[in-house]
Amino acid sequence: MIYSRRNQSAFTIIELLVVIVVIAILAAVTIVAYTGITQKAIASALQSDLTSAQKQLKLYYVDNGSYPEDLILQNGTTTYCPTPEDTRYCVKASPGNTFNYASEEPYSTFTLTATNTASSTTYSITDNTSPELVAEEDPFLDWITIGTQTWDHENLNVGTMITGATEQTDNSTVEKYCYDNNSANCTTYGGLYQWNEAMQYVTTEGVQGICPTGSHIPSDNDWKILEMQLGMSQGDADATGWRGTDQGTQLKTGGTSGLNMPLAAYRGGGGFFDGLLVVTDLGSSSESDGANAWRRWIDVYSATVYRTPDVKGTGFSVRCLKN
Repeated sequence: MIYSRRNQSAFTIIELLVVIVVIAILAAVTIVAYTGITQKAIASALQSDLTSAQKQLKLYYVDNGSYPEDLILQNGTTTYCPTPEDTRYCVKASPGNTFNYASEEPYSTFTLTATNTASSTTYSITDNTSPELVAEEDPFLDWITIGTQTWDHENLNVGTMITGATEQTDNSTVEKYCYDNNSANCTTYGGLYQWNEAMQYVTTEGVQGICPTGSHIPSDNDWKILEMQLGMSQGDADATGWRGTDQGTQLKTGGTSGLNMPLAAYRGGGGFFDGLLVVTDLGSSSESDGANAWRRWIDVYSATVYRTPDVKGTGFSVRCLKN
């Protein structure tokens, strides 16, 4: 008998397409199922972290008659304590999660949020509630458009507070300074960040850094564009020192720009804070050399804007710019 290939059955093009479609559907179902399982695991870890922390904070209340004024992240860990010295009431976040704590005098209540840094999923708990999912807000609500640019309407306030005496480090947690180590000052004036932390440890000009997705740390040129849109000449914008006419006044709280930049002070080298309600130090993503980056200063005494290189270790305010 002579073997003939005509006797072999073979897939037609249509059959092959059907197989491909079926495989694609199965793959999609698998991905959706995996994503759902992952999200459930994230939510479970966040809720568990908050429930455990709530029990620990209530124990603090029983022993002290009030809740802690703040919880401070211990350097190099995911542990938060009322003070670095008092470790009896510390709370611990799971890997990849961060806490943000708030309480006000007479410290009879508190709000604690836990955020998964990879997914930005956030849950919140208080002294008398169970963990609740926090709905994600549009990061570009209430931003201000000036000419060709759209700026955040307030100084950035993201991350976990650490003390001024501690250097911000490259870890899984965004870290911030609050003036005088008081978290209420971050709520009012925004956080203070060292250059490397704000940039998230890259040196690319215009990088997103710690800004919301769809925005970035303004470059030195971005600041010049803003200043010129407020009436500064190109020659003044390119100069250093105090420049312009009234652009500082326009940028400050109550100024005609609408940006209402508060005099939020700075964190100096060595960990001291200075200048609240006197000066603000505004960062850029542009290096002037390896140790310094371009900055803007606005102060209570001057109507103009100061442009200078400054050391990267100084803690400054971040005002994000939409891409």
